[in-house]
Amino acid sequence: MAFDSSYLQQDEASRLKTILEGTGAGTWEWNVQTGETIFNGRWAEIIGYSLEELQPTSIETWMAFAHPDDLAVSDQRLNAHFRGDTEYYECEARMRHRDGHWVWVRDYGRLVSRTPEGEPEWISGTHIEISSSKHYEQKLELIKAEQQQTIEHFEKMSSLLPGVIFQFEVRPDGTMSFPYASAGIERVYGVTPEQAKADGSIVFNAIHPEDRKYVDQMINLSRESGENWICEYRVVNEGVTNWVLGRSKPEFKPDGTVLWHGANLDITSQKALEEQLRQSSTTDDLTGTANRRRFTEVLGWEFQRLKRNGAGYAVVLIDFDWFKKVNDRYGHHVGDLVLKETANRIKNELRSGDTLGRIGGEEFAVLMPQSDEASARQLAERLRQSVEELEFVGFTELRGTITCGVAISDKADEKPSQILVRADQAMYRGKAQGRNQVVVFDQTLSDPG
Repeated sequence: MAFDSSYLQQDEASRLKTILEGTGAGTWEWNVQTGETIFNGRWAEIIGYSLEELQPTSIETWMAFAHPDDLAVSDQRLNAHFRGDTEYYECEARMRHRDGHWVWVRDYGRLVSRTPEGEPEWISGTHIEISSSKHYEQKLELIKAEQQQTIEHFEKMSSLLPGVIFQFEVRPDGTMSFPYASAGIERVYGVTPEQAKADGSIVFNAIHPEDRKYVDQMINLSRESGENWICEYRVVNEGVTNWVLGRSKPEFKPDGTVLWHGANLDITSQKALEEQLRQSSTTDDLTGTANRRRFTEVLGWEFQRLKRNGAGYAVVLIDFDWFKKVNDRYGHHVGDLVLKETANRIKNELRSGDTLGRIGGEEFAVLMPQSDEASARQLAERLRQSVEELEFVGFTELRGTITCGVAISDKADEKPSQILVRADQAMYRGKAQGRNQVVVFDQTLSDPG
């Protein structure tokens, strides 16, 4: 390619014009004494106009489009330059665009002449649009302000948080530490942030022995998979056991160290509430036995175990004899007393693995895992005799009896409820035969005739 020397042959004014066009700068010249101004086309384009549309121009043209707040700053800096305090005039200012929005420009200028009396005369300069960079700066400032608010909020909340905010690291040699831990670590684990920073393993000493292995497994899983660490476990501090929920995100460093950023929250009160809700959803309010929903759930578990490995079980269905007469004669409050006291008597006769549930108004059922017909019959008879001997405080003349139907599991059953149907049939045979007795289901009971 041949070198074109025509550019260098241009006069200085022409080359300067080319340079200005290349930078996208608007130019201005202002006679401070007369107000006369000269703008180039780019100066007008920056605010959405053609130069012809702005004619005739004067210093008033600039003042009409500049933001009032920025005019005051511009005046201050111009006067400082006129006095000789600064070598150049420089100012960032907003100008109203034709579309109505504000355009940011960086305004540069320098005094080029004075009057014979020494007053400023001609000053010339440029306008370079900086809207994009200014918006970026403003966004950065906003982000910094938000970050500062977040930090202040974080520091405030960490002091109130029922837990600990932390950074936890495991190094390639297996040693561990907490580079950062909020003050809450002492409330939760009984160690200071400084102690945890020096030796992170001492924090793990507070984890409940039964949960330590699980916590280690979850940490290793997070380290191997890169997934967040999420774990619920118990902590023992000064003899008090509390529940903790931990959540953190791993960061993998080049040297093989894994650094987790997260928080451990004390969820003891939440766990207590969950237990209360669980109890209320699975327990009969009056008798404290399992409710029908819970009993059905446990029966389902035994049914599935029977299908898997043949572990048999039995059900004893219990119904009070003449219970309606108790309510009619003594009132429902006494009837409730009878149910409650009888349920307590029955519970005392059961094994630890048995489940007693109230499945109807005065109807109860006992689920006996790993039991056969003989053991179920023996339990039912023991329950019948125990209830018959039960005395009620304040109502010595009141006696209650029960009728029991016994059924054992059958691998041919397709549904868990089928054993209850058999026990129910046996119980109603006992009712028909005079009550206060135990009847074991056999195939003759399945015939309605």
